[in-house]
Amino acid sequence: MTSEVFRRLPYAEAEPKALQVLVDGYGEGLVLEGTGGYYGLYYLFGVLGLCAPQPSYPPDWVEGPQADPKGFLPPYQMAHWLEQNGYNLFINESK
Repeated sequence: MTSEVFRRLPYAEAEPKALQVLVDGYGEGLVLEGTGGYYGLYYLFGVLGLCAPQPSYPPDWVEGPQADPKGFLPPYQMAHWLEQNGYNLFINESK
């Protein structure tokens, strides 16, 4: 799988395939293995005022590939990194 495929992957399909789950009150980051390494799929449901990810929603942000599955930030830190780097509207518009 590539980042293009991961960008459309609903939470309900991605979560069972996750090698690692990064959870905080801001969202969930799922680490999956794909073409060229590991990818972080970020479902930032807390930004939308939700308490849990919606099963049919695609990720808000996809990062990767990376060589090390432990190199991904927790969702809260990722959301702030995105904002600090000019990604003010990173919420997936297909929701």
